[in-house]
Amino acid sequence: MATHRQLLKTLGAWSAGSMIAGGALWSAGRTPAVRSFGRQTAAWGAVDAAIAAFGLSRPAPDTDRLRKVLLVNCLADVGYIGLGLWAWRSERFRADGAAVVVQGAFLLALDSHFAYHLTD
Repeated sequence: MATHRQLLKTLGAWSAGSMIAGGALWSAGRTPAVRSFGRQTAAWGAVDAAIAAFGLSRPAPDTDRLRKVLLVNCLADVGYIGLGLWAWRSERFRADGAAVVVQGAFLLALDSHFAYHLTD
């Protein structure tokens, strides 16, 4: 299924960008907040890369199953955004929370886009 591969390729590209940008911010950030944002971004990128690689190594699921997985992921993505907003309220975890909100928002956009555009 071409949609499945495109979804995972998009996730893989996002993960690469997250790891590169996050790693740069983590290592070269001038403030603890920037380094925290970078660390969190790089970690999400690594997890997303593992998910994309695993998904590409497996046969594509049928359309109904993929749609269900994407819709469940949308719920998880909303949870990530909520958790990030909650952390953002704390001065200690503000940068981490901001990074989680960014990642959750992207994943929500990705998952909802592909769930909506899936065709049988």
